[in-house]
Order: sequence, then C-alpha cells, then structure tokens
Amino acid sequence: MAIKETMTPTERIMAAINLEPYDRVPVAPHLNLEFPFVQKGLTTADAYRLELMPKGLEYTADLYDEVGGWDALTLPLGGGLLFSPGILSIFAAFYGDTMRFPGSDDRIDDDSPPQFAERELITPEDYDAIIEQGWTKYSVDNIHKLTDSLFGAPVDSVPVPTLVEMMTASYRNAIDFWAERDCPVIAATNSVDPQMLLCLLRTLTGFIVDLHKWPDKVNEVLRVMSRDLADGAVEAMRNGGPAPESGIPGLMIACERGSGAYFNLKVFEESVWPFMKEQIEASWEAGYVTTLHMDTDWTANLPYLLELPPKSCIVELDSTSDIFKAKEILGNHMCIMGDVPPALSTHGTVDEMREYCEKLIDTVGKDTGFILSTGCAVPPGTKLENFKAMIESVKNYPPSRSK
Repeated sequence: MAIKETMTPTERIMAAINLEPYDRVPVAPHLNLEFPFVQKGLTTADAYRLELMPKGLEYTADLYDEVGGWDALTLPLGGGLLFSPGILSIFAAFYGDTMRFPGSDDRIDDDSPPQFAERELITPEDYDAIIEQGWTKYSVDNIHKLTDSLFGAPVDSVPVPTLVEMMTASYRNAIDFWAERDCPVIAATNSVDPQMLLCLLRTLTGFIVDLHKWPDKVNEVLRVMSRDLADGAVEAMRNGGPAPESGIPGLMIACERGSGAYFNLKVFEESVWPFMKEQIEASWEAGYVTTLHMDTDWTANLPYLLELPPKSCIVELDSTSDIFKAKEILGNHMCIMGDVPPALSTHGTVDEMREYCEKLIDTVGKDTGFILSTGCAVPPGTKLENFKAMIESVKNYPPSRSK
C-alpha cells in the first residue's frame, strides 16, 4: 500500500540531511550514464561516445518515468559539473590518460565499465615544486604530466577558462532539466581527498614507499594540496551561483584509498583525516553540504566523523562498510546514504531486493537521517525489475518510528 506523501522531494531530502522527521525515506540512486544507455539497448561503450552523451538526459529521464520517479540524483547526470582550475587535476586524474574506456580501447569489451590503468604521473622530484608553487599552479602548468586529453579533447585545444564556462553551462542545463521534474541534485561537483589524489598520481605503491621514506615531506605536500583543493571546490561551487540556503547542491568528495581497508588508524590520523577534514569544513563554512562518497570499508574510521559539524555531511557508503554500525555511530550526527550491493542489483531477485531495502528502511532509516541509494554507481548490468523494486520500496514501506 502506497504511503501518503506530505513532502516534496526537496523537502524530503533536506529533512534527511537535517535529521528531521520525514514522511518516508527518500531514494536517490547514484547513477552514471551506463545503466540508462543499456536500458535503451545500447552498450556501456555508447555511454562514453562524445557524440551520444547529449542523449544522456533524455535516456535518464525515460528511466525516471519508467520506474515512477525518484527523489533526487546524487550528481547532475547527463550534464556538466561545476569546475574550476583549482580542481582541474581531479578530472585529469580520473578522466584522462589513466582511464581505459570501452569503445576506445581494444582491451576492454564494449559491455564493460571503464578501467583505471594506474601509472606514475608525478615523481618525488615534483614534491618541492608543488610545495613552492601550490597545487593549483603546479597542476595547471604541468597538465601534460597528468593527461594529454580532458573530456575527450586535447588539453591544448580548449583554454581552461573556456572549459570552465562550457562545463558550467552544461551543469546549469542539467540542473534546470531536473528541476522541471522536481528532482533536486545533491552534489554539483566532484572533489577528492588529497591523499587519494596523490595516491592516484603516484600509484598506490609509490605513495606508500614515499610515506615511509619522507613522511614529513609527503604530509607537507598533502597540506598544500588540501588548501588548494578546498579553495578550488568552493570556487567551482560558486561558479554555479550563490550558495543556496539549503546547502545543496553541495560538494561530493571521492574517498577510497584512505580507509581502514588500506591504512591503519595511525596513518589515517596523520596523512588522511586532517586534510579530509579541512576540505569538509571549508565547504561547510562556505554554505555547502559535503557528500562523502566512501568506497571501500570505512567502518573503523567512522567515529572520526563526529569531529565534524553536525549535519555538514552525507555519508555515502558502498556496501563494504557496515551501514548498520554507521547508524549506531552517526545516526544523531549526520545523514547516511546507501547501500544496495551491486551483486543484489545484478544477480538478486525482486523479493531479495525488496527485503534488503525494507531492512535498511527499518534500521538505518528509522525516524530520519537516511537516503536509500545504491552501493556506489548503479551497475550497467542491473536488472530493471530490481532497480524498480528499490525505488518502489520507500514508497510502499514506512520507516520505523521511535516510541
């Protein structure tokens, strides 16, 4: 039986973020273009063809209509992201020469997702230059060390200010498109914690070796990167207009390689947490909520989030962290989002999907402070009936209330 709704999607999302009562648990799938394209009978390779990408909004809207609509998107799917020179390096590291995309790399099947081909992009000899120049100037001046192409174009072909304008215009188009459907976007741009970025640029092995050889220098590099990434993220957000009173659209920080799955808590306390915290606090002071996209197992690290201002973050978990433990630790401090496992989406049954979502609604969604979502992005091989069951679960199953 459908729940009687008394809130708009934006009100429901904001209630979850602000730990206030909601009429039902909101649902916000973490989508990229792969799943909507596959639902049109295309391949994941088609989702990364520049000439087809403008179809992303249309295909995603068709999916939205087919499943009866969701409450929000984690990112402005089908449009651009807010961008600034200060976070140029993030897009270079994630979308440049280190990525192997289906359709443009013969080593990857057209139905496979992209693969990250880790390789050394900077060396320890670059550390002094980064400390002296700052990360923004260093990364812009040395963009060819990071990538030869950005968003499918040679880095020399489009000046950075023009690229900022193009991405911002595309972002605003996507925001307007989803606003017409009363579908708010939670985060307007991506950033990354400095340790993860340096780890990607040096390689995991290189970063660990450097941390053992020159811990003080590595931490000084991370301090420099942290300040510039924080400033760059706020600048990018302001490219989209003044900070909204709600705090969203806010910032998403990709977190992975600083978790307890990679490092012990001593390393986390010295070389990960101070710099993550600086970025989150800078975003909060500027008026934005930060979504912590926490891939890998962060269970042991969750208590540190209590040091952050209440309601300043959405903790987005990918099904490897213990989301039920997260509710115990953070339930009165910040919103939790997640964490339908990819295996359940692709290989589970509708009943199994419904049962798991109802368990999340009963426990993590009790009272408030929860947004139902997928564990990281919706896999391209997700069964449509399972995806629809996830969306429908919150509309038919009321959250538990404290007595």
